[in-house]
Amino acid sequence: MPLIASPPRYVVKPMPVQITQAQVNALLMLDTGTIGHVLDAGFMDQGLQQQMPGRKLAGTAVTVRCTLPDSVMGHYALKFVRPGDILIIDRGQDQRTACWGAATAYAAAAVGLSGVIIDGATSDVADSNAAGLPVWSRGLSPVTTKYRGLGGDMNIPITCGGVAVKPGDAILADENGIVVIDPSQLDDVISQSQFWMRSEKEFLETLRKNPRLCYPDFTGASAIVEKNLR
Repeated sequence: MPLIASPPRYVVKPMPVQITQAQVNALLMLDTGTIGHVLDAGFMDQGLQQQMPGRKLAGTAVTVRCTLPDSVMGHYALKFVRPGDILIIDRGQDQRTACWGAATAYAAAAVGLSGVIIDGATSDVADSNAAGLPVWSRGLSPVTTKYRGLGGDMNIPITCGGVAVKPGDAILADENGIVVIDPSQLDDVISQSQFWMRSEKEFLETLRKNPRLCYPDFTGASAIVEKNLR
């Protein structure tokens, strides 16, 4: 009896609620390194690198899963993305084919997408830069995906950079890395990070005024070590 091929599987869920512009602005005043003093989890691995140095990106996660050499779902998402959205693409085990290139970058910039983070390869970085669309990826490849109609998912929980990402999560990406923050925790994370940043600036001012200041004595490192010396 001949086998009947299954139709391609496509899942498209509703667009998530966006984080507020005030929250975006607050994140852009911070950096992932500062948030790293507040959070231990939610940071994508170091294999994901910004392809345009010096860019910073903050906004709302719109998730796409296209784990085969097929670009249909990543392109389809551009029908729905809004200014302030960041497209997060789960490429699964396909690290060879680039799912993002010149035409996609210009189309994404035209509809207001803030940027894209790809757990895989991209291409045509110069065109993305010219379009003003920041890209983070694992690297570059001249081998591209095709319109194969093999299926895909949009606005479902995915994995990117070893981190679970839900549609609607807050994203901050910069030269130090990428952090994913649950929107229910976002205001608290911003507040704690702002406090840490202010404290650090105050310390740096103290250090400038007192260049001979003993740093480990000031921070308490000396007390911890010397109390426990054997």
